[in-house]
Amino acid sequence: MTNRRGKRVNWWQSKAYVGLLLVLMIMPLLWPPFPPLDDVPTHMGRFYIQTGMAGAPTLSSIFSIDWMPVGNLGVDALVYALHPLMGVEPATKLVIILIPLLSAAGLLLIAREAHGELPATAAFALPLIYNYAFHYGFINFSLGAALAFLLFGLVLRYQRLKMPTVWRTLILLGSLLIYFAHIFGWVVFGLLVVGNALYRHVTSWKISLAMVRAVVLECLLLALPLIPIVAWRSGDNQGETSAFFAIFDKWGWIESAMRDRWVKWEGLSALLCVGLIGLGIVGLMRMSRRLLLVFLVMAAFYIFIPYAFFGLIYADMRIAPLMLAIGILAIAPRPAWGRTAASAIALLALAFVTARSVATTISYARYADDHARWLKVLPSIPRGARVVALVAPPCPRGWNVPRIIHLPSMAIIRRDAFVNDQFDMPGAQLVAVGPSIPRDFAYHSSAQVRLPGCDRPEPLLADRIAQIPRGAFDHLWLLGVDPANRPKADWLRPVWSDERSALYAIVRQKTSSAAKAGPRG
Repeated sequence: MTNRRGKRVNWWQSKAYVGLLLVLMIMPLLWPPFPPLDDVPTHMGRFYIQTGMAGAPTLSSIFSIDWMPVGNLGVDALVYALHPLMGVEPATKLVIILIPLLSAAGLLLIAREAHGELPATAAFALPLIYNYAFHYGFINFSLGAALAFLLFGLVLRYQRLKMPTVWRTLILLGSLLIYFAHIFGWVVFGLLVVGNALYRHVTSWKISLAMVRAVVLECLLLALPLIPIVAWRSGDNQGETSAFFAIFDKWGWIESAMRDRWVKWEGLSALLCVGLIGLGIVGLMRMSRRLLLVFLVMAAFYIFIPYAFFGLIYADMRIAPLMLAIGILAIAPRPAWGRTAASAIALLALAFVTARSVATTISYARYADDHARWLKVLPSIPRGARVVALVAPPCPRGWNVPRIIHLPSMAIIRRDAFVNDQFDMPGAQLVAVGPSIPRDFAYHSSAQVRLPGCDRPEPLLADRIAQIPRGAFDHLWLLGVDPANRPKADWLRPVWSDERSALYAIVRQKTSSAAKAGPRG
């Protein structure tokens, strides 16, 4: 078999090999009923609200939807389109499975176009798709980044084929598509396009006006999303920008690039990726000048971007694994090493992808089993109830934490119940809680508590329970609270419990007839 240049196709460049890599990329997500990513239950709760609340009077009386051109709608839009066929939970699972599939396809296409053929080292980049941001449940961002990689790979292809109308249209319209998936996905796409423009037009250290003009004109193709951004980010929707130059955190996010469950395994995996890039930078491996420039642009952006960027938290954490992936794609074995050495490297890359995929599959299966145990309480929650959930995360927080802080949202999806677990992000979410729920208990920010003796910033469980507006809720759901720390108030009637979770009915005090009559005399 030969490639487009008439050269022999090696086994790591075959369709069968690429197909195997794509299967390995989706394998961890196949078993769990819903993807066990930290924020996903809250996202699914929002999807359930957005797809129609006609049959859920409690939800329709509390939530409102404010449609606006938010740069945070990728998975939302796809689930909205698919839910009539399969329901919200299966639609969410299907869309999230597509994220690593599209990401891997995009990364492999970038590597193939940059090197002229798929290098033996390319597969080393794929495990970075299952990165900390993905495990955290930043699914709209992850979809935006996947689209950015795929469209950038197509841009490189049509630039090689000398089809300027096609690649310019891809940048122009692709920018808008990626923006609506997630605004930071558009930023990632911009970094890729800017780095590529520098490679194409900056040909020497002596910068000319023609070079600057060519780079600027190519980058202006990215500007179409500025129209909805101006509409969206006007008024009170600008968001916070803070924590510049947290240098120690920068290295921490690189070490945490694949953070999930096993600190040594994931830390060493990240260091392997750094080491591979280092081999290219010092010249031991061949490095694509095009992708090296893209990597340097992303690295510069990573160093300067703050933790919070116009309301987007963990901004630098999201960029770290994507930057590493591009750095790995830039490297390749030197031709002088021969086919045997390249084949050995390809086998090592395949082994790395397989090991990472198997480990993530095991991790996700364990999270899914754990979630099933936490959610045994759901049948005891009356349909349409108003539930205040209080979650006590582990203390102290470690590398691996149980993904429980957003599990209360499963009561929205499976019991049509209100739960205080939607995100409070003005201008970044379409769903808002109405005035019937006091704001101090309306959103996810009200749900986390700490137990006595725990040195965390959340309020004490007992203090938070005392503040519950009893008239606004029917039930209290405690997660992560052991029996010794559970309340014994007379207005809380136990309904269900196990060693980790408890549900109480809130007993409202009846006004006595004497009190209704008022004072005498």
